[in-house]
Amino acid sequence: MNNSRLLLLVSIFFVTFSKGFAKEKIFFQGNSNIKKIALTFDDGPNKTSLPKILDLLKSENIKASFFLIGKNIADKKLQVERIHNEGHLVLNHSYTHSNFDKASKKLMISEIEKTNNVINDILGVTPRLYRPPYGIITKDIKLAVKNLEMNIVLWNVDGEDWNSERSLDYVVNTQKKETKNGSIILMHTQPNKEMSYEALKILIPHYRTQGYEFVKLDELLGIEAYQQKDATR
Repeated sequence: MNNSRLLLLVSIFFVTFSKGFAKEKIFFQGNSNIKKIALTFDDGPNKTSLPKILDLLKSENIKASFFLIGKNIADKKLQVERIHNEGHLVLNHSYTHSNFDKASKKLMISEIEKTNNVINDILGVTPRLYRPPYGIITKDIKLAVKNLEMNIVLWNVDGEDWNSERSLDYVVNTQKKETKNGSIILMHTQPNKEMSYEALKILIPHYRTQGYEFVKLDELLGIEAYQQKDATR
C-alpha cells in the first residue's frame, strides 16, 4: 500500500468529529484502540429471521443497530417497536433498497426522508445514521445526506451472510478473521434466511473470548443516532 493510500484510509477511519453531526460524515469503523465492536443488521424488518435474532441478542444481553428498509416497515410496526423497545438502534437503509448509483440528489432525499418519516411515525425518533444499499456512495448521495444533516455508516467486516453460495463456515471464519478493535460488522435479517442467526450463535461466544464488548453505533462512533429534537421523547 503506498503512502497516499494509507493516508486516505487513516483520514477516513479516524475522522475528527463533534457529538452529533460529524465533519467527515462517512464511517467505516470506530476507535481501533478500544476493544469494542458493533453488530449491525441490514434489510429488516421481517417476521421470520428477525425475531430469532432479537431473541438471541436479548438472551445474550447485547445491543445492536438495525438499518431498516422503509417499504418493509408499513405492516411490521410491532417488529420495529420491539427492536426499539429492547434497546437497539432503528436506523435508515433507504425506502426501496434500489441501486442508486445514478440516482439524483432529489430522489435520494426522498428515499431517506420517507424512511425517516415512517420510523418517526412509529417510534417518535428520527434516525441520523444512514446506510446506502450495496454500500454505494455517489456525489449526489453524499449531498443528500449532507442536506439532511445525517451521517453515512458503512462497515469493515462482511462475512457475506447474504450470499446463498457461502457456507456457514465461510461466514463465521471470515468474520473472525476480519474483526478487530472498533469493527462495524455487517449482517442481515433477510426473510427465509437464517445464516446470520446460525453464525451469531457461534460468533458471540468467540468474540467474548477475544475480549470484545458489544456496543451500538452511537457509542462506537461517538455520534448521535437520532436527531437531537427527539432526545426528550
